[in-house]
Amino acid sequence: MRVFKEANKEMRAPTVDEYQPLLASKTALVPSNSNPVEDASVEIDLRSFLTACAANLYEYYDFALLGFFATEISENLFPSNGTSAIIQLYGLYAVGFIARPFGGVVFGYFGDRYGRRSSLTMAMILMAFPTFLTGCIPGYRYIGWWAPIILLLLRVLQGLSTGGENSSASIYIYETAPRSKRAFWLSIFGICSSGTLVASFSHVVLQNILDERQLSTYGWRIPFLFGLGLFMFSLWAKKWLKKTDTFSHLETSPYVHRNPIKYVCSHNRCLLFKFVFASALQHGSAYMIFVFLPSYLSSNVMRGSLEDGWIDDYAYTINCVNSVLFLPICVLIGYYVDRVGTTPFLTASSCVVLFASPFIFYGLAVSTSSVLNWFYQFLLVMACVPTWACCYYWYIHALLPDPRTRVTNYGVGYNLGAAIFGGTASLIGSGLVSTMDPIEGMVWSGIWMSVLATLSILTIGYIELYDTPKRDAMAKEKAAKFNEPIPDKLDTFTSTWYLNPTFGKPLETIPEINVESTSDGSRESWSTSSEKVISPKLYG
Repeated sequence: MRVFKEANKEMRAPTVDEYQPLLASKTALVPSNSNPVEDASVEIDLRSFLTACAANLYEYYDFALLGFFATEISENLFPSNGTSAIIQLYGLYAVGFIARPFGGVVFGYFGDRYGRRSSLTMAMILMAFPTFLTGCIPGYRYIGWWAPIILLLLRVLQGLSTGGENSSASIYIYETAPRSKRAFWLSIFGICSSGTLVASFSHVVLQNILDERQLSTYGWRIPFLFGLGLFMFSLWAKKWLKKTDTFSHLETSPYVHRNPIKYVCSHNRCLLFKFVFASALQHGSAYMIFVFLPSYLSSNVMRGSLEDGWIDDYAYTINCVNSVLFLPICVLIGYYVDRVGTTPFLTASSCVVLFASPFIFYGLAVSTSSVLNWFYQFLLVMACVPTWACCYYWYIHALLPDPRTRVTNYGVGYNLGAAIFGGTASLIGSGLVSTMDPIEGMVWSGIWMSVLATLSILTIGYIELYDTPKRDAMAKEKAAKFNEPIPDKLDTFTSTWYLNPTFGKPLETIPEINVESTSDGSRESWSTSSEKVISPKLYG
């Protein structure tokens, strides 16, 4: 049989029972007055889900350790002591975040081309070694400037691996969870940010077991050495990860990009800016509340420099308590997000943080009571919980309807936000306190939190009120042109994303001409079949 191709100008609409790449090999299109039908028997695979959650928990544990043990590490690996050494360490802390977007690019490419499972497994394995080696770095008095240089290199490697882990894990869960419970499962994934709780708890335990000299000499190294355990877990748990259905259908469909990085850089630059600003509050608040605040309250060179000289010996215990209290609330919010949507929770959270943060930070600066410190931090945590609970679901649902470049866009956008607003949170807080007096610096730290809330609420409002309706209208118009019925409320373009003109060129159609031959090779008959949608090559 020979096939002669004549490219037409426009793409034919898929017909009922035709191949739909994101649903199944054969599936009927959804009626226009109904939502996409969900198979009630579909359930998330718990072992795969727990593996992805464990990777996310370790990410936060790893990055928080450096902040919690900032005083001990700065005394051992840097030439100076006091506030200047802590600021230098927080500078390295920020460098690790700067490396994260590059990790998002690398692992995003693998996630979009070779599968979310492969990307997540590689990120987990790579993440283990820098953490373990950080606990093995000799002190500054033994190797001089090589100590901070080695720490810098390890932070870069950690940033690269972490940049790929979060994006791969969150999208893996989104694509394997039932559609009606995606926000719920992603809220459980979100509370794995309680890896900061594990890091804080390790500091509390070592602080109570060891004296100050032992903790400063070798005790701080112990939590880092547990990084080797993640490597062993990764080798064991990778067999539990399964290929997502979304990627399985993309593998065999013509609607994919050969180079997702190139496509993102050329077509999705505006989307990346939206992602960065929308994630400002999530990243900045988490590290400001759970990393900077306990360091400030327990530090002689920050809170202890006030006239009263009081520091809170229970600061890390308070941190642990508040890290536990918000976990069930986070899951409860995720449950209701699946029913009422994300907008009410994101709006309320941003508004409360916007107006209350400067006053709460002032209260923390002048308080000389551990109970009051717990209460003030608890207020901040409760104000941010709605954002932490539904942000992962909102990022994918609102910003990433196109599954072809989903991991790359998430990896770059999410980690750029983490680098700009999360990695600099502790640096900004300690810098404000050191350049101003501790009270004024804390007030300005609260104002910075208000700025982050403003950026987030303005970006989210623009996307929800203008961008998404416009995008849906374009998709409906395109689908109507091809006479394809679609739901009234599009669900991440499950069956129509390839019709949106912003997602790439339409595929060309061809008439298929069959040439039947006899056994001696002479032509016997010609016949022309109906048109088929065929892509001459992969996009990109």
